[in-house]
Order: sequence, then structure tokens, then C-alpha cells
Amino acid sequence: MKLRTLALAMSVALPGLVTAQTLDFQTSVQNTLSQNPQRDQSHAQIDQAQAALSQASLSRLPQFNLSFTASNSNNPLNVFGMKLQQQEVLNTDFAVTEINKPGSYTDFNTRIEMLLPIWNGGKISSAKNQAGAMLEAAQKGDVAVQQMLTYYVYEAYEGVHAARSFIQVAEQALKAANAYVNTTRNLVQQGVVLRSELLSAQAHQAEAELMLEQAKNHEQMALDGLRSLMGMDANAPLNVAGRVNIDLPSQNVEEMTQMALDANPKLQAMRQQVKASHAAVRGSRADLYPSFNLMARHDWNDNELGFNASSYTVAAVASWKITDFGVTGRVVDQANAAARGQEAQLRAEEQSVGLNLLRSWRQYQNELKKVESNQAAVNYATEAQSLIARRYETGVSTMTEVLASQAQLDKARAELANAEYAMNIQKAQLRLATGRMHLDQM
Repeated sequence: MKLRTLALAMSVALPGLVTAQTLDFQTSVQNTLSQNPQRDQSHAQIDQAQAALSQASLSRLPQFNLSFTASNSNNPLNVFGMKLQQQEVLNTDFAVTEINKPGSYTDFNTRIEMLLPIWNGGKISSAKNQAGAMLEAAQKGDVAVQQMLTYYVYEAYEGVHAARSFIQVAEQALKAANAYVNTTRNLVQQGVVLRSELLSAQAHQAEAELMLEQAKNHEQMALDGLRSLMGMDANAPLNVAGRVNIDLPSQNVEEMTQMALDANPKLQAMRQQVKASHAAVRGSRADLYPSFNLMARHDWNDNELGFNASSYTVAAVASWKITDFGVTGRVVDQANAAARGQEAQLRAEEQSVGLNLLRSWRQYQNELKKVESNQAAVNYATEAQSLIARRYETGVSTMTEVLASQAQLDKARAELANAEYAMNIQKAQLRLATGRMHLDQM
């Protein structure tokens, strides 16, 4: 406890001593999935759909209503009816004067009623099917959100490592630039080269310093994105563990296309939405058919608070709307139109997923070739730079040739780092499209 208190005091007094939290990719994803508000939104949609399904299921059960009514009237018909319900009708009540002018009378009615739906044209079953499909759509939507967030984490995580690769390239360039400045300064002092050569070397040194600063800024921007995904404070110290290598789900583009059509969670969610829209059509048609329900009721009537007279009523009610002059038909037409719209959206999304997958595949093939080509270019440029640097030291080459060769090497290294990053991102996009951007599948 004392050690913990001491560490806390030191972190407050000496903030520079606080070490950055190092997170691996799996922990970063888990933190994001537990903290990101998009998951809260998808969870709310699941809860809403679950409540709708429960509501539809419970609609099959009987409904019980309890009511209490107090009424007072001097209307002859109402008064006679109150006395009759209270079982308090006397012979004197049939006198003409009593019937016509009964005076004010009070009735307290307590009622418990049960309504049991038997068949309502399939409205309840349609509502249950619709709610069930929407629940599955919400669950698949949550999976889509999880995989999308996992992709975003990978993109930011990989962005940090790509920025660090650029930092290494910039540091190598700056190291070489510093060496050129020192070498050229010595040669100027010896009278071997002109001062203009030193100025060129110093200009190249300034460019290398700027490139390093930009690479460090890109690293911080990638870390900022990762903090935002995980819901961390913008100024919280953060570090990432080693780079994550992911594999393609298949090396065949046709197989991946079929994977995407079968397992892409967004497409799966939209298919359930189409299913729900068809259930909504069936539900809208329910008003075209007859309905049959049962009712049971028990009443207590008294001229004061109490349960003096009791009676019951049992009824079976069958009804069929003969015509509403096309109102229900128009409701059915709207539901059919909405279902067709959902189907069209699904087809459009299927085409979009297939096209995006094909583009990612082709881009991946391009980046794969770029990695191979740039790696060879780095090897060649490194060897060429070494030869030109030695020639410059012996006075055979000029600083212009040295700097041109160094710029070629720096460019090759930077393009290699960029190609490696782009290749990995394309692999992640292919996994996302095929519904396999999940920790358990990577």
C-alpha cells in the first residue's frame, strides 16, 4: 500500500516519469468493443428488438382488465338499469311515478374482464415473425459493428507501426545527411570541394529533419485515433506492442466473393430485414380476414362501496370487416412497396460488397508486387549509394550525385514502408468483406 501511494505521488509530482501503457492488438480490440459508443447503440437496438419479440409472444396470452366506475343519474332508464344490476328492483319501482321520475340514484360498479385472442387473421404470428427477424438483424448488425471496429483498430494499430517505419526511414536519412554535412565540411576546409557543396548538404539535412518530424506527427495521429476508438483520454500515454500479421481467408477471389455473400454480417442483417418486411406484409393483410376472440367478465354493483350484487358474462365474438373502401388495401400496398425497397437495397449492397472485394483483391495484388519491387529497389539503391559515397570521399563524384543517390534510397525505403502498410490494410479489408475480421478468426 505504501509503495502504491509513493508511486502515485511520484506520478503527480513528476509526470514525465509516467510510463506509457503498452497494449497489444487483442487488448486494444477488447477495450474498443467494451468502450466504443457504437456498441452501446447496437446493444440498444438488440434490446429494442428483444422487447418487440417478447411483446408479440405475450400477445397470445389473455388480457385482464380491472375497472371501477361510480355513476349518479336521475335518468329513468339509467336508474332502473342501476337498480336491476344491483338486484334491488322492488314492486313499487314499477309505479308510473317511480318509473318516470325516479330521482337521483348512485351505482358503484367493480368489474374484472378477460379477453382471449383466438385468431386475428394471423396478425399476432406475423408480428412475432417480424420481431424475430428484426432481432436477428440487430444481432447480425452488432456483429458487423464489432468487425468494423476491429478493422478500425487494426487500421490505427497498423498506422502506428507504419509511421514508425517512416520514422526509421527518416532517421536513416537524417543520419546520412549529418554524415554528408560533416564530410563535406571537412572537404571544404581542405579545399577539395566548393562551399556550394556544403550548402547543398545542409539543405538536404534540413529536409531530412522535416521528414523525421512529419513521421513522428503521423505516429501521434495514429495513436490519437487508437485512443479515440478505445475511449481513452486524448493525453493519456499509450504505446503499442508488436506488429500484427494477418492472413487472407483464401487465395482465390471467387471463393472470397462467395464467403462475402454468405458470411458478411451486414448482408446477413439486411436479409433479416427483408424477412421482417415480408412478415409486415402478412401482418397488414390480417385486417382483410375475420377475427375470433373470447371474453369473460364478472361485475359487482352496489348503491354504495361494496360487492353486493354479482353477475358474469361470457361471450364469443366473431367479426369480419366487410369493407373499408380500400383503406386496408392501401396499407398492404405500402407494406409491399417497403418490402420491395428492402430487397432492392439488399441487391445493391450485395453488388457493392462484391465490387469492393474485387477492388481490394486487385489492390492487394498491386501492393504485393510493390513490396517485392520496392524491396529490390532498396537493395539496389543501398548498394549504389555506398559506391557513390566512396567515390565522393575520393573526390570522383560530386555532392549533387551523392544527394540524388541518397534521395533515391530514401524514396525506395519510404515506398517500401508505404506498400507494406497498404498491403496489410487491403488484407484487413478483404477479411472485413468476407465477415472474418474477428479476433477468433485472425
